[in-house]
Amino acid sequence: MKKILVIGGGFAGLASSVYLANQNYKVTLVESSPKFGGRAYSISNEKFNDHYDNGQHIMMGCYKETLNYLSVINSTNLLEFPPSLSINFVKRGGSLFQLKSFQKLYPFNLLEAIIHFKALGMKSRIKIIDFFLDLLCCYSCDLKDKTVIQWLTEKRQTPESIKNFWEILVVGALNTSIEKASAQIFAEILKRIFFDGTSSSSIVISKVGFSQLYVEPSIKFLLEKGSDITFSESINKFVAKDNRIISVESTKRNYTDFDYVISAVPVYSLARILEKSSIINVRLPVLNYSTILNVHLWLTENRFQERFYGLLDSNIHWVFNHGGHISITISNADAYKSYSEKEILDLICSDLEIFFPIFNSSLVEDFKVIREKRATFVPDSKSIIDREEIEVPFENLILAGDYTIPTLPSTIESAVLSAHNAKEKILNQIGHL
Repeated sequence: MKKILVIGGGFAGLASSVYLANQNYKVTLVESSPKFGGRAYSISNEKFNDHYDNGQHIMMGCYKETLNYLSVINSTNLLEFPPSLSINFVKRGGSLFQLKSFQKLYPFNLLEAIIHFKALGMKSRIKIIDFFLDLLCCYSCDLKDKTVIQWLTEKRQTPESIKNFWEILVVGALNTSIEKASAQIFAEILKRIFFDGTSSSSIVISKVGFSQLYVEPSIKFLLEKGSDITFSESINKFVAKDNRIISVESTKRNYTDFDYVISAVPVYSLARILEKSSIINVRLPVLNYSTILNVHLWLTENRFQERFYGLLDSNIHWVFNHGGHISITISNADAYKSYSEKEILDLICSDLEIFFPIFNSSLVEDFKVIREKRATFVPDSKSIIDREEIEVPFENLILAGDYTIPTLPSTIESAVLSAHNAKEKILNQIGHL
């Protein structure tokens, strides 16, 4: 039986472990923190007998590999699958506009959804339709060196459509500005969301927190498969000989009995391990990062009716209604790094009162502010080149993590897809031995 050492217990590490354990390999999973889940986990609020995720992690119908992984660990029953795209957008004063497509006549249902999206003027809607038609017919467009704003300008998108449509999509999907985001990566995202079937554009809702959705079922699955799992154990360094990793030293022990090592930690964490190991012949990308700000509010009375809302021309990008509490998400939030929690709460409440007449700051009974300062890497054009040039000279060291998929941004899907790729690489190597 082949033995696999997996380092890192986030989406990439847990999915890698599950996939390989499912192939009847002996898996050892090591996590440095006292919990599994990486950048997507749940926290308890004992005061209200409630739980909340560290951030609002969105999944979509186009997340094919993620849904496959959740199927393996038997947790897809914990998801709600809307049949098609349906998003409520809100303007100041509470006016609500739906971007909604129907199940039939794909892909023309998307065009119908846009033509009926009355939050924008007719000229803006026609320009957006023209953009999508062009993208549908032009899969080989040269976008590698372009930013999103350059691409949108070339396609004559109106200032209104850029501000109240494209910018919302870019910031939500890529967690960076249209001035920085790679047009090539954005195009790949648009194709996956809008041109891969009607259900691909729907936002998949988890009925439970992310720890309950994927962490706990993954651990249960691994234990049933006889895997070894440890946490609060940091990896200090690798020891290499010729073209193989022969030893992995942690804060608790020295691992030598393995055939493959999968590094499923963020690239900056792996770089630190390699530096301590005096290994300099691994080429890793140097990435910049963006903050995501999440604020969770417990209200004396929850008057919100819809499951989630997008806000137009607001500091807030998304509001999610969990019943017991609401969650507010601000992406590309580096500007708020120095704000105090009170300043953030005041900012959030001020915008909620402007956009939702049903809301008043006096309703807030409790709140939690979570700033993920390195929530995602910036998916600019440089990041594509850097990620394409990753080189690992050790035949038994496999890299997993969102950063290893050059044409995708930092998402749940790219993390799980990297786990699938790691599994396939090991299976192919073993098959050729």
